[in-house]
Amino acid sequence: MSEATDDSPPIKIRIPRLAGADEAEAADVAAEVGEASLGVAAEEEMLKTTSIFTLDEEEVVDQEELPTPFNTPLAPEPPPELSEPNLLFAAAEPLAFPPAVEKMRMAVICGHPRDGSLCEGLAEAYADAALAAGHPVKLLRLHELDFDPNERGQPLEPSLEAVQQEILDADHLVFVFPVWWGSVPALLKGFLDRVFRPDFAFREREEGGWDGLLGGRTADLLITMDTPQWVFRTVLGAPAVRAVRDATLGFCGIKRARTILMGPVRGSTPATRSRWLDEAAQSGREAEVWHRTGWRPTLRAWTDIARLHFQIFPALAVVLGALTASKLTAAPLHWGSLLLALLGVAMAQFISVLTNEWHDLPTDSRNKHHGPFTGGSRVLVEGRMSIPRLLRGRNLALGVLLATMAALCFAGPAQGGALALLLGLALGLGIGYSAPPLRLASRGLGEITVALTHSVIVLLIGYASQAGSMTNLIPWALSAPLFFAVLPAILLAGLPDLEADVAVGKDTLAVRLGRRTLTKVALAMTVAATLLHLALIPFSGWWLTLPLVLHAGWLSRGILDYLARPHSGRIDGLMFRALAFMLWFVLAPLLG
Repeated sequence: MSEATDDSPPIKIRIPRLAGADEAEAADVAAEVGEASLGVAAEEEMLKTTSIFTLDEEEVVDQEELPTPFNTPLAPEPPPELSEPNLLFAAAEPLAFPPAVEKMRMAVICGHPRDGSLCEGLAEAYADAALAAGHPVKLLRLHELDFDPNERGQPLEPSLEAVQQEILDADHLVFVFPVWWGSVPALLKGFLDRVFRPDFAFREREEGGWDGLLGGRTADLLITMDTPQWVFRTVLGAPAVRAVRDATLGFCGIKRARTILMGPVRGSTPATRSRWLDEAAQSGREAEVWHRTGWRPTLRAWTDIARLHFQIFPALAVVLGALTASKLTAAPLHWGSLLLALLGVAMAQFISVLTNEWHDLPTDSRNKHHGPFTGGSRVLVEGRMSIPRLLRGRNLALGVLLATMAALCFAGPAQGGALALLLGLALGLGIGYSAPPLRLASRGLGEITVALTHSVIVLLIGYASQAGSMTNLIPWALSAPLFFAVLPAILLAGLPDLEADVAVGKDTLAVRLGRRTLTKVALAMTVAATLLHLALIPFSGWWLTLPLVLHAGWLSRGILDYLARPHSGRIDGLMFRALAFMLWFVLAPLLG
């Protein structure tokens, strides 16, 4: 089988440089981060080019002239002055999805310890098909490598050093191995122990926890077994899959992996084994479509960038407002109006998130402390979606929102004028959070804006959908503790982003106040929200009020712990407490 290794022609990547970065700074960042990340051009340049990266086949560029992908200035720089004359209806030329500069580079690793095995044949079939499809491929047979599979803290052998470099160069990893005793062969286990070392595959954070350093890659697992597949999956729980896909690759940052099971091997016919070889070859041919260009990665990119977990709370607030109006007016709930109100809020939230992802790209690309609740979705940073595609999706969502607003004017008892005003206000504040000319987050007003849109405005949208009177004080009383309950989460979210915000001159409230003062404000808002709820919403039963108060204490304890040891890393646990705290202020009135 032929392989594309060192003889493959080099691919020249032209990456726009950010102002303020030099090679020394880039080397420092590269050493600290330990993984490749995308360079980020100024936003206006992203719209002018046809890709975040451009492949230059003709111009020969000296290696020293190539800008580094680690463009992270150490000193603050002023935010770019961007002109966006058509923010809502921005259009752009079509872009390939995702913005790729070359075929996926693949490393195919056969983990069977014997020569001439079925696994080796599957690995060769996969690699040959991928190579025929134009992918640079390196096939590694572990039984041919000279290394000690027992990890004793010894230096890596030259063969394993070469393997580490192959993994770093690869976009896509393929592991082919049999299931022995429910797990992987000892040779493959020793290989993973020796190669996937700290500071190569993962890194421990100072504040606790770990960061995977091999992110941005995808993987395929081709697994043979003698156990019937349904027994392996349902009875045994697929232990070998979980060990490699989740506990190893996922832990090291490789989150998108496909699993292909083949078996039982014992007693299989030549026709069956031939079918498995064809399946392996088909997987190699379709790897790029499956992981990079097909509908599956497209759908994953859209669901990730939409940040659907942040849609739950506004939706519950809309329902609370609608049920409040229905109870006050003694009228049955009009489901059509409620569903339209929910759709309108979801579209306004979606448009706001997409706008924020676009305008926060320079910040997110520098953010070394991003997590599930902070630092953006990483979809643009990882190159999984182009800016023009994002804008087209945003324009489509805007069309749905406008149609929803028009429908609300004719849907049942809904107050069309009030709803249009409230949805327009939610949309304007959501876009203005990060987009010019308002740039509310850069003026220290982003946190208050989010608290306002996610409490008063969304609750009143649900309230107006059922023709509730705006002069009634009850919806305003409901939204007051809700406003303060949102603030701890949005305030704390600025802590992991602080260094990245400083680097681009984004003057957020966290930058203005500093870690300790901001954290103290979050603590004060936690107490204020709890006291307001007890004072203004006495009708919640004790069985709902007591958990709310206990959760407030739990959150306050976490905030105090952070105040005792403030740090610049991730605070995922504290963020979870703060986000869950918000839910009580909707659930208690709803269920009480």
